[in-house]
Amino acid sequence: MLERTYTEHQSFRFTWSYWLCLALTLLFFYVCFQQIILQQPFGHNPAPNSILVLCCLLMLSLCALLHCSSLQLQLDKQGLAVRFVPFINNWRKHAWQEIKDIRVVSYNPIGDYGGWGIRGAKNRRCYNISGKQGLEVLLQDGKHILIGTQQKEQLSLWLAATKTLRA
Repeated sequence: MLERTYTEHQSFRFTWSYWLCLALTLLFFYVCFQQIILQQPFGHNPAPNSILVLCCLLMLSLCALLHCSSLQLQLDKQGLAVRFVPFINNWRKHAWQEIKDIRVVSYNPIGDYGGWGIRGAKNRRCYNISGKQGLEVLLQDGKHILIGTQQKEQLSLWLAATKTLRA
């Protein structure tokens, strides 16, 4: 039996960007430890300690932000709702009457939108974490919304099964 509500939660955890950020953070902590605690300058032209501490704090903040960020999608009989915590904490809702067309598509995150996260302009917006699959929504007012998905098959099945309910 098909669920009446489709939900999907995605996060940056365990993506290449998260691991890269974590690796750079650990590198900065190692450099700080070596230069500040062990009193051994790192490299031939070491950075001032204050700059190293600032870089550590910035990288740690970025890792925490990536760790806490999540893209949440919900589809039900009322319509579509999306939010991208902590940047968009309130649900952005669109009733089925506002939606002209909705379908699952493949896209190029870098070529089409310039990367991952919240991208695009006012009339063409993209919310994505990773991957190349997404839910493309065309609203009655001409606006386009693309929401990345990691569950292409389940989302396609839900849309097909609820087509009559949404009409």
